[in-house]
Amino acid sequence: MIYSIAMPFDLSFFQQAVKLIEEKQTDTFTSLSGSSGALLFCMTGGQSLLLCSSESSAVEFYRDSVFWSKLLNIHPPILIAPEGSPERLKSLVKLHENKDQKFIAFVDAALSPIWEDDEFKSVRISKGVAVDRDGTVQRFYEQGYFTVSMVSKEGEMSVRGGIIDVFPPDTENPVRVEFFGDEVESIRFFDIDTQLSLKEIDEITIPPALEPEEGPGLIEYLSDAIIILNEPDDIKRRHPDFMNLVTDRDIVNITGLQLSADGVKCEIDSVSGLGLLPGERRTIDDFIERAGDLAGQYYILMVCSSEGQAKRLKELFFELDLEAPIMTVNSAFKYTRSPVITTGELSRGFKYKDIIVLTSGDIFGRRPAFKPIKKSRVSNLISSIEDFKVGDYMVHVEHGIGKYLGIKKESIEGHEDSFIT
Repeated sequence: MIYSIAMPFDLSFFQQAVKLIEEKQTDTFTSLSGSSGALLFCMTGGQSLLLCSSESSAVEFYRDSVFWSKLLNIHPPILIAPEGSPERLKSLVKLHENKDQKFIAFVDAALSPIWEDDEFKSVRISKGVAVDRDGTVQRFYEQGYFTVSMVSKEGEMSVRGGIIDVFPPDTENPVRVEFFGDEVESIRFFDIDTQLSLKEIDEITIPPALEPEEGPGLIEYLSDAIIILNEPDDIKRRHPDFMNLVTDRDIVNITGLQLSADGVKCEIDSVSGLGLLPGERRTIDDFIERAGDLAGQYYILMVCSSEGQAKRLKELFFELDLEAPIMTVNSAFKYTRSPVITTGELSRGFKYKDIIVLTSGDIFGRRPAFKPIKKSRVSNLISSIEDFKVGDYMVHVEHGIGKYLGIKKESIEGHEDSFIT
């Protein structure tokens, strides 16, 4: 097995494709296998909106784009979440902060209403500046924040004397604003679980907590953006009336289908047929040996989903007396030897000329999709019922103060279960 002195990751084709888009010489690119379509999208300049046929395909395309953005050392695009999603407000805030960038959405999310610029009302609070505390609370009400005894999630507000706790949709932690009279004495982020301060800040802009009921869709709002359709046939099939909404817009179509009749056939292939995929070899050692053989012909970039997985893969190469260093995405991009390992989320690999990109799924096999249930952060206040001792005082949300007497089995309406007494 011979390791070659190879050229680093060659982006010349993608650069040429971007030039064709900018000069409006073609509007269709086919045979963009794997995650190569996301790489092309990331390399386009200016304001652009990429649309997918479904939410799952939009999320996958976004994750791929985040990886390639790291490789290119550019800001990642913004995923516009669908109406009703907890993430939608965050994405709409980012949109209104700067719309001259790249956005990804599936069609339904792009058609849902967003704010007009003059209707996007935020509350700006600065330390040391006098403001009407009651007026500030009223503005939060008007923005959709609702009052609770203790904030635990986005969109909630707690008012206690000269202190306002508010949890904006675009921050990881809630904000505590403390007044001395009508003057803002301090502004700080705090931890929900411990209620302790995390970081003091001088000012903050707090956006609305409710989505608009009326307003333009994303396509109308981003009136100057190039619209890129990912797998346009899927979009037309799922949304047959959609094309009527973009008849006067610049449209670029990208697809993984091996088509040659229209536009530019990119000749970017899947990695099947090389003896690397799980169905094409018997063991992981077979993969290591095959990758070692191909390293003399190709620049091979292996993208693992975690550091632990990357270290294990490196060890597997080492056990067969082969070298596969682990590098950051930027360093791997410039590395002139092959193969090389990096970490990140990438859906599918591809092969183009003397480049092979492999993902965790290509190497170790694909795991079934798993969507973890997000627990309320308040649940972290009490990690386990075992934290209680018999005789401890507790506060019931309806009945007030009582003593904890343990867990007892009770039969209620014929159903027997364990209950806190």
